[in-house]
Amino acid sequence: MHATETNRKRASIGPLDLIALGVIIALALPGLALAGTVSLAWDPVSDPDVAGYRVYYGTTSGVYTQFLSVAKLPTTADVKNLQDCKIYFLAVKALDSNGNESTGFSNEVAGMAAPGPASVSPSSAKQSAANLVVTITGTNFDTQARPDFGPDITVNSYSSISCTQLQASITLAPAAHANSAPALPRPVAVVNQGGPRGKKSGAFTVLFNERRADIDASGRVMGRDLLYWRNAFGTVQGNPAYDIDADLNGDGVVDGADLTLLAVWHGTKFF
Repeated sequence: MHATETNRKRASIGPLDLIALGVIIALALPGLALAGTVSLAWDPVSDPDVAGYRVYYGTTSGVYTQFLSVAKLPTTADVKNLQDCKIYFLAVKALDSNGNESTGFSNEVAGMAAPGPASVSPSSAKQSAANLVVTITGTNFDTQARPDFGPDITVNSYSSISCTQLQASITLAPAAHANSAPALPRPVAVVNQGGPRGKKSGAFTVLFNERRADIDASGRVMGRDLLYWRNAFGTVQGNPAYDIDADLNGDGVVDGADLTLLAVWHGTKFF
């Protein structure tokens, strides 16, 4: 739960006996964090006597069994080595230059450590695959954990099965970037509700759909498909001449890699 993102939950405490201040603490929204870690941020206190902070935390609301002392700046903290699948409650106190604590806590925030996706099953699918149900295993998935496969894969729906497993229905765009060998599989991220993003590299592979080699949809890969490719050759996404249908591997440029795919499937009939 790192703190460089916007849309944080915000609240403040009232005047304190030792230091007149208000502390605003936030669980960060999606930012990459390690499993077993909760990251926090808060607005700095303007009182010149503030010398630092203590982040208190525990597994029961209002009962903080441990704390972490941090410097005055930056106003962030990473609470590490937390147990998996446990909800932690956190609050902050300020310290003055004599080491005295503020009498009151900041607002309390709660959440799990960053989710840790480990694997996806099935681990691959062809371009254009629709409504494919996949199961993601890992740890620290909260009840609203949301998967993210990248911009060219739509997550139609998702649901948490347990803290270690969730399911999702996904649809791959026709020109989804194919990352089959020799390219590395793409990362898959999981985002907890109002909390961090955990990511696993090499968890899912987009395979080339051989039917995309039939650019003109005639039912056969032949010379006319090569003409479509030639007209778009050398163009990149955003160019007027760019033809997404000729960009067979979906990497954003019509180049020799697409010609290779055409050559492999030349003469193939699809009916």
